[in-house]
Amino acid sequence: MTRMISPVEGSTAPVQNDKTAYNRFLLLVAGLGGLLYGVDVGIIAGALPYLEATSGLNAGQLSLVVAAVLLGSVISTLFAGLLADWIGRKALMSLSGMFFVASIPMIALSHGYQPLVLGRLLQGVSAGLIGVVVPLYLAECLVAENRGKGTGIFQWLLTLGIVVAAVVGIFFSVRVEQVARLQDPARLLAFKDTAWRSIFWVSLPPGILFVIGSLMVAESPRWLFRRGKREAAYAALLRSRTSDQADSELREMEETVLAEKAKTSTGAQVKDSLLRRKYVIPFLLACVILACNQATGINSIIAYNTNILLQSGLSVQASSCRSSAPACSSDGLKNCGWIRGTGCNPWSPQIRS
Repeated sequence: MTRMISPVEGSTAPVQNDKTAYNRFLLLVAGLGGLLYGVDVGIIAGALPYLEATSGLNAGQLSLVVAAVLLGSVISTLFAGLLADWIGRKALMSLSGMFFVASIPMIALSHGYQPLVLGRLLQGVSAGLIGVVVPLYLAECLVAENRGKGTGIFQWLLTLGIVVAAVVGIFFSVRVEQVARLQDPARLLAFKDTAWRSIFWVSLPPGILFVIGSLMVAESPRWLFRRGKREAAYAALLRSRTSDQADSELREMEETVLAEKAKTSTGAQVKDSLLRRKYVIPFLLACVILACNQATGINSIIAYNTNILLQSGLSVQASSCRSSAPACSSDGLKNCGWIRGTGCNPWSPQIRS
C-alpha cells in the first residue's frame, strides 16, 4: 500500500533543508576565516626573497616586517574576548575581515618601510581576532554534534591557507625563473618587485568573501540572550536548529542565567568556569601542547622556509616547491593538538552542569 505523506511532513522537509544549508554556510564562513589566518602566517614566505631583492631594506627591517604579523596577533588576541563580548561575535568577525582586506593594499602599494610594517601589523591584528572569535562563534551557533566538525574545518583550512600561500609562491617563482632566462637584469628586478606585490594581492578575494559571509550570518544566540534580546536569540537559534532544539537550548540559557543570579543573590561566589576541576586538566593540556609546538619555532620556519632553502643551495623555484612541507606536517600536528585540547567545549550540554 502506498504511504500518504501528510501536509506537515511535506512542509518539514524544505525547512530542514534550509537549516542544513545554513549550517553548511556557517561552516563555509568559518572555513574562510581559517583560510585567512593561514594566509596571514604563510604569505610572507613566498614574497620575502623578492621583497629582499627589491625593497632595499636591511636584515633587521625585513625581520620586523616578517614578525609584525605575530606581534599584531599577540596584541589583538589579548583583547579579542573582551571585544567579542562588547560588540558581538558577528560584528567582530566582520571587523577582523575588514582589517585583513585593508591590510592588503597597504602592503602591496607600499614604497617604504613604515607602510609595510603597519600593513603587516594590521594583518596580524586580523589574524589574532579571527583565531579567537571564529571558534567562539561556531561553539555558540552550531548544535552540539556539529561543534567538533566546525572547529576541525576551521583548523584544517587554516593549514590549507598556509599551503595555498606556498602554492602562490611557487607560481610566481616559476614566472621569475622564466624572466631570468631572458638575461635582462632590469626587467628581472622590475618583475621581482611586481611578484611580491602580486603575491599579497592574490590573498585579497578570500578576505572579501569572508567579510561578505560574516555579514550574512546571524549573530550568536547566546550573545544576544546575554544582552537581553530573547526574541532575537530565539530567531537566531531557529536559523540552524529545529524548533524543538531551539526551545531546549533557550531553556538551557534561561536556567544558566537564573542559576547565576541565584548564586549572586545568596552571596555565593561564582567561580570562573576554567577554574572548575573538570576544566582544569583539559585546559592545561591544551596550553602545554600549544606551548610545546610554539617552542619549536615553527612560525619562524614557516615565514623563512623559502629563504632557508635558498641558503642551502636550492633555486628559488625548488625552494618554493618545498616550502609547503613544514606547513602540512607541523601545523597539521598543531591543529590535531588544538582540536584535542578543545574537545571539551564549555557550551556542550554534556559538560555544562
